[in-house]
Amino acid sequence: MKNHISFKKVMYIISFMSTLLTIILFAANNFISSGILLTLAVTSMTFAYHFVIRLIIGYIITLFKGKINVDSRHFKVSETEKNIYKKLNVKNWKSKIPTYNPDEFDIKKNSIQQLIINCCNSEIVYTVNIFASYIPILFSIWFNSLPVFIITSVLASIYDLQFVVLQRYNRPRLIKSAYRKEENL
Repeated sequence: MKNHISFKKVMYIISFMSTLLTIILFAANNFISSGILLTLAVTSMTFAYHFVIRLIIGYIITLFKGKINVDSRHFKVSETEKNIYKKLNVKNWKSKIPTYNPDEFDIKKNSIQQLIINCCNSEIVYTVNIFASYIPILFSIWFNSLPVFIITSVLASIYDLQFVVLQRYNRPRLIKSAYRKEENL
């Protein structure tokens, strides 16, 4: 039996530790005004933001999971998009992407319709995360570190983009499977 830590647990640990480190570093900088302490505090704060905001967004959007219209135009995947995913070789790297809550995507624990809903919900979470990735750029006004905030924001949004791509790649297969299942009834 594998003894591994879940991605969900990793997210909570990193969120807690980076938030705690941010508080400690800002407090230390208050006592010993130092450029390096301030730089470390701002870096830690940015790191904490990127993890904590993802947990908050995921929680809030999951509250609306049952109200998602999976047939919405937004969730349709075009042929052009499918070709892009083929060129990106999504099929070859998709299994290497961590899953926050593997039970939500377990074929044995969910109906195909529920998997489609979970897929759409996940896409919404990661899409909102992409936009939220750029909010820290506003912090650069107070800390005069625009390049650092831009770099971390772009990297965080690219990280979330892979999850959006994954959901949009998988959903047409799930929908096709659901139609086949309906036809066999």
